[in-house]
Amino acid sequence: MAKKMTDKDGKTYVQVKPWYKRWWIWVIIVIALLIGFGSMGSDDDSSSSSSSSNSSNTTSKTIKNTAKEVTLGAGTYKVGQDIKPGRYTVTATSGSGNFTNKSGSINTILGTDEDDDAGQVTSYTVDLHKGETIKLEGIQSTNFKPTPAKRSYQTTLSAGQWKVGQDIKPGRYEIKATQGSGNLTTSDGDVNEILGTEANSDAGQVTHITTDLSDGQTLDSELQQIQLIKK
Repeated sequence: MAKKMTDKDGKTYVQVKPWYKRWWIWVIIVIALLIGFGSMGSDDDSSSSSSSSNSSNTTSKTIKNTAKEVTLGAGTYKVGQDIKPGRYTVTATSGSGNFTNKSGSINTILGTDEDDDAGQVTSYTVDLHKGETIKLEGIQSTNFKPTPAKRSYQTTLSAGQWKVGQDIKPGRYEIKATQGSGNLTTSDGDVNEILGTEANSDAGQVTHITTDLSDGQTLDSELQQIQLIKK
């Protein structure tokens, strides 16, 4: 409430309280500050939640692939001369036979049909590097098709060489044979098994294994199809 005052000359005037001494002004300021702080906290939470969500959904990587499709007959070929370096799915389009390279990192049997007894698969996915020599024996026609540049985590894999951290999410897995039989190995030697849809004690073949797969490892499967089950 305004207060009446009389000065020394006998004049009466009304003394008005400064705005900062009015209680309701401070109530408004406090409320405004509380709303402001609440809004900032909400934005931070929203930003953090969004960042966390984006991070957990990052399951694919785009990696440049310089491969170029080509179909080759039986013979010996130089990567960088006869075929461009890159990542390919190699498929037998006529006949069947061996697909190998000079270093020995590729050694599989390709055919137009799967053959469990022969360990034959219909395709093999692999990176071919400049300078290496590949050989196709007994296969009338083989197609080299570039894989998509965008690589995502998979749990069902065909025959081929698969990179942990690009094709497979690092972690602990049960790996089961779902089609065919053959060798299952990792680049560092941690895994070296014969896997098949049926156990065979004479051949040392099992139907599944449990193992840890670490970032940077390469899983090499010579089976028509395997499944990775997260533990």
